Amino acid sequence: MALLFCAAALLSACGDVDRQQAKICVAVATAVAPENQKVSIQSVIPLVGVSHAVRVNYSVPGMALPLYVDCAFGGGMLEPGRSDVIGVRGYDGALSERELLTLYRWFLSRDDFIDRAVAETNWQPESIQLLSWAPPKAVGFALQQVTNILNLAALYSPLALAFALIYGLIRRINMAFGQITVIGGYGAIFGIVAAVGIPSFGPFATLALAVACAVSLAALWGWLVGRTVVLPLADRPDRAFMIATIGLGIALSEMLRLGQGAREIWVEPMLDTPVILTAGAFPVVVPEMRLVIILVALIVLPAVLAFMRLSRFGRAWLSVADDPVMARLAGINTGAVTAVTLILASALAAGGGLVLALSYGTISFSMGLMVGLKALLASLVGGAGSLLGAVLGGLLIATLETAWSAYFDSTSRDIVVLGVLTLLFLLRPNGLMGLGKALEEGRGTRLS
Repeated sequence: MALLFCAAALLSACGDVDRQQAKICVAVATAVAPENQKVSIQSVIPLVGVSHAVRVNYSVPGMALPLYVDCAFGGGMLEPGRSDVIGVRGYDGALSERELLTLYRWFLSRDDFIDRAVAETNWQPESIQLLSWAPPKAVGFALQQVTNILNLAALYSPLALAFALIYGLIRRINMAFGQITVIGGYGAIFGIVAAVGIPSFGPFATLALAVACAVSLAALWGWLVGRTVVLPLADRPDRAFMIATIGLGIALSEMLRLGQGAREIWVEPMLDTPVILTAGAFPVVVPEMRLVIILVALIVLPAVLAFMRLSRFGRAWLSVADDPVMARLAGINTGAVTAVTLILASALAAGGGLVLALSYGTISFSMGLMVGLKALLASLVGGAGSLLGAVLGGLLIATLETAWSAYFDSTSRDIVVLGVLTLLFLLRPNGLMGLGKALEEGRGTRLS
């Protein structure tokens, strides 16, 4: 978790002015300025002594007066009223309620008005320039797609790795894992909502609480589900286990629908300052949060693979996965290994939920099915039970989805991706890593 906040601290511009509110106030300045005059922005600063307020100093040709506009908003970052203008004061006085309503009705509520108004001024929203390298347009476009691939892989690969951890241990597929990811996403939302009510919490403290809530909630539910459903059925026939976990997934989905509502929950963007990775004809631009997620995934996933390969627990897991009876005779506590595996797999699944909530900004009870199925396919196409194969499988699916959406019609993306995966299964039934059959009969030995 500390890696997430270190990366965020290094990337964040930590400005005093909310970027979204600054853009809105600049657009307001163009609306209240003298008609048919080009607005030149001098500065955008926080309004001293007032919460959630911005001052824009500007000038227009032919007027020597110091011109400014103050915009007050209904909330700060992550709060519902972040984008709601509740008061405007200019150099010639404050706007009345009727004038505010007119401003909203004829300007702020129009599609793309804010972006078009900002583009007409000399002001540029805050951004972070990392590199001055200017690659050709085609290279820049390809690099932009690479960032999109890595962000999507940060969703699929942790969940695919979670599937592989459980399958490698009991030779069973837990079809409810997609809902554990959604539970992790809701946990992140709960953490964000709780942090909004604490005035002293900044974006990094909010991020810390969101990660803690997501991981702990998903780990708790994953362990509970594993002990009550998954392990008791591990020595039953394949069909019974699959039906039980499918039913469990439906039950968890309905629990979330009844408890949190059927509508999608959207989160105000956090760490949304654009990071310009390269310049040129097609600059590669990534929001701070997305870059943080990519960097953390590039560190955490190899770290988990190394941990499972080199640590004492990893060797114990491999022993139990190979032969649980001999592992028990050798003195390995198979129950403890199983419990830790359930918690670790659920925490990895929570990583997918964090990506949904923090990078894509939305979560709903119904997301678990498709996300879970794609991650399961990633795990199987990589080689069932292969941890490295699961990560590579997630990267493969992310590459196929992003590449097709970038160059072709995105409406047919899933059909093409699933078709390619079917062809891969025909050509390599054992998966990319080729460690064994993609699906095989479950164990007849209890691990708990």
